[in-house]
Amino acid sequence: MKRIRRIYKYFVHLLTAHNTNGFGVHSPYIYEFIQSVLRVKHPFYVFENIEAVRRQMLADNSKIFVTDYGTGTDRKSTVSEIARRALKEPAMAQILFRIVHHHQCKNILELGTSLGISSMYMASASAGCRVVTLEGCPAISALAQQNFDRLGLKHIKLINCNIDEQLSSILPTIGKLDFIFIDANHRYEPLMRYFETCLNHADEKAIFVIDDIYWSVEMEKAWREIKENNMVKATIDVYHMGIVFLNPMLHKRHYVVRIV
Repeated sequence: MKRIRRIYKYFVHLLTAHNTNGFGVHSPYIYEFIQSVLRVKHPFYVFENIEAVRRQMLADNSKIFVTDYGTGTDRKSTVSEIARRALKEPAMAQILFRIVHHHQCKNILELGTSLGISSMYMASASAGCRVVTLEGCPAISALAQQNFDRLGLKHIKLINCNIDEQLSSILPTIGKLDFIFIDANHRYEPLMRYFETCLNHADEKAIFVIDDIYWSVEMEKAWREIKENNMVKATIDVYHMGIVFLNPMLHKRHYVVRIV
């Protein structure tokens, strides 16, 4: 039933979305973002290195013990199963790269490292940035750190922790954030708590990306409330992710954009 619902939501998204050419978008800032971040398709040289790591994870049938704070259910799983289920597909992960690259983001926070593919895309966008990424499962954290070391990405700091319990104490040690990617607990209450907690530590022009906004009824509810938050000035819904802009110079407006 959940899969059927997501398919239905995807077709609704296609019917209501702007094309990535940006026609019909009146904000110069958002139009330029669509042109320079969402519409651009050419690969950067670092993409192939990261995708090689993805392929290795997808081919790894070794088993690890997964600690899942989100569901409260611990289990054994193969690395390949985790990779198939949890990793952002290349097109979406490369949007994260392009946001960091285009806006020259310096202080980046990721909630939900998984095997580190998204972390590596963000960190590879600029040698001058710092990525702090939080992951709850010790075994998954260890694999992610191996992947970071493999690509020599020393400016990623991975913290293995219970995000629900430790986010508030970690944030003051990081400084003002200009990019935040939330891909952790996919339920309403934790997502809203993560978002509101991070807002207190975000730069006034910070960009948030919320993953899987149509994953469930709870995620949709959270996305609607995030859009209405007084600090949020504009959003772009690309179906797989929601992009949130705090820039106070923007007028309140919500866009739905089709990624083709």
